Amino acid sequence: MRRILFLACVEILTAALAAAATRAFPPALDAYIEKARSDWGVPGLAVVVVDGEGIVGAKGYGVRRLGAPETIDENTHFDIASLSKSFNAAMIATLVDEGKLHWDDRVRDVAPQIVFPDSVRDSETTLRDLLAHRVALENGNLLIRLSGYDQAETFRRIRYFRPRGAFRADFVYSNILYSVSEAMARAVTGKSWSALVRERLLVPLGMSDTNADENLDLPDAASPHARIDGVQQPVRHFRFATVPPASGIVSTPKDLATWLRFQLGDGTWSGKRIVSEASMEEMHSPQMLVSVPSAVLRSYDEEFFATYGFGWNVIDYRGRMMLWHSGNADGMPSGMAVLPREKIGVAVLVNSWEGSGLPWALTKRILDTLLELPLRDGSATALAERDRGEKRDAGELAERERKRVAGTHPSVGLDAYAGVYVDRVFGDMAITRDGDHLVLQFAHGQFADLFHWQYDTFAVRWRDPVFREDYPVLATFSLNDEGKPVRLEIPIRRDRIEAVR
Repeated sequence: MRRILFLACVEILTAALAAAATRAFPPALDAYIEKARSDWGVPGLAVVVVDGEGIVGAKGYGVRRLGAPETIDENTHFDIASLSKSFNAAMIATLVDEGKLHWDDRVRDVAPQIVFPDSVRDSETTLRDLLAHRVALENGNLLIRLSGYDQAETFRRIRYFRPRGAFRADFVYSNILYSVSEAMARAVTGKSWSALVRERLLVPLGMSDTNADENLDLPDAASPHARIDGVQQPVRHFRFATVPPASGIVSTPKDLATWLRFQLGDGTWSGKRIVSEASMEEMHSPQMLVSVPSAVLRSYDEEFFATYGFGWNVIDYRGRMMLWHSGNADGMPSGMAVLPREKIGVAVLVNSWEGSGLPWALTKRILDTLLELPLRDGSATALAERDRGEKRDAGELAERERKRVAGTHPSVGLDAYAGVYVDRVFGDMAITRDGDHLVLQFAHGQFADLFHWQYDTFAVRWRDPVFREDYPVLATFSLNDEGKPVRLEIPIRRDRIEAVR
């Protein structure tokens, strides 16, 4: 009888806890989220909401992978990409609290192997500058995605980065420079970033389903998706292994509920001090003014200022202070928001690039619902913007095709283009001939086939389908007075490869 009563109590308690997990998800909000998922055509997403009392909801919608029946729930793993920056900032804060590091420690004094491209940055750049994105050098993202370099070589190349503004005066978001904080943490502890995050944050917070190794090879993980050749499909999980402080966390909605609740607190958890109150305030305070176009500000709805703290954007949301960050793993966008005074935290995780605007759109709807503010259909607005952007991109490609000069030929035979062209920042661009076309290897990493486009310009077709969709670019060779190809230029978004032979 006692055993029966015990089991009955366990069942009642379990049911109560399950009910508590969704205690404040109004049916209208629940329906809105599912409709948004369907409207955007994403396979699945997860939403987690917390408040001062605990978990409001941690719920999944849709499936982990197209064509498979497994659904997303509160235990599904996602790569949260740049949401990892808040974990890094908190880990660094524990070292600051212990006196192992200080926010204004100079990089040269702690990690002298990191060399900056000019004397001012090399002598003055601090940990604070790194974490607040105020070093103002080019971000070098192609080194992360295409080069195949390890972290040591990536960091070594910082000395060649070109200025993108004034030191400490211009905000330039940089995964690489942010991640130099790992070199500083390793210098004073002798431990890897993943080990430090695990022992200083994940274990004491009880986040047992979170890893700091960007490991998504798990049985209950969501699969990233992207549109390839016009068809949405699962894609490989790309690990940004050289910049773990910027992107190294894989987590679940349930564990992120713990992280959000921790961010709403004073730095303690279950009666134990994890981060000092002073360091919590430092992380959550504006460190750098962010200059953004007025059109972008308007898209954020009544936002009047934008700043950056440590691992968080510090902005206002309809008159309220907000901590916000987005994440953009390949095929897996995400977003996380905290309203410290209102004691509300929200995270939205999506498993397809088709839904890149969903994290912010759904976050706004959730906050407006909880704050009892007038509701706007942010999902429809953002979806319309996505569609306009896709039409604009398609139009630009069509215009490029329209301007293509037909009937031209390369100035020299294909063999003449073969050789190694060197970009000071990005490294060797090796060109070889393969039958009727050329092949490019980007440093030690990605390969692309180059097909003649016009004159001495070639269309770049990356062999990785995700990069092929991301970077539909052209490569142009320049010849010297002797008719020999000596220069290779490839504009890729904000970066520009300018390699010489």
